[in-house]
Amino acid sequence: MLTGLAADLKRDFGLSVPAYEALLALWEAPRHTLHATELARSLVYSSGSSSNLMSRLAAEQLVRRETSADDARVVEISLTDKGRDLIARATGEHIGGIAREFEPLIADADVPALLAFARRIAAHEGVASAPRGGTSAK
Repeated sequence: MLTGLAADLKRDFGLSVPAYEALLALWEAPRHTLHATELARSLVYSSGSSSNLMSRLAAEQLVRRETSADDARVVEISLTDKGRDLIARATGEHIGGIAREFEPLIADADVPALLAFARRIAAHEGVASAPRGGTSAK
């Protein structure tokens, strides 16, 4: 299932899973911008691996790298308009793919327990966002 979802992202949008995750992190960030170190940390990447990924995304004009106006030692990564458009389209399709793959396997009665478990994992990891569109997966 997961391999198929990753293949769909690559085929339909030209995005690897790491590129998708980076663009998604930026899309969800305030002002669609993160410090390079924050982005690397959120992706669980070394700074070198994250830097290489950002270089590729910048070359495709999906992100912009700029020195922070507040601190010249800090590099800020922002989504470009092209990046925002791509991640919005890719996420819509990706959510649809996840629903097609997983919804048939989840009974309505299981949804509350699964959501509670997912929220405990998110809280443990320091993730505060909730799923869009409410609490029901179906």
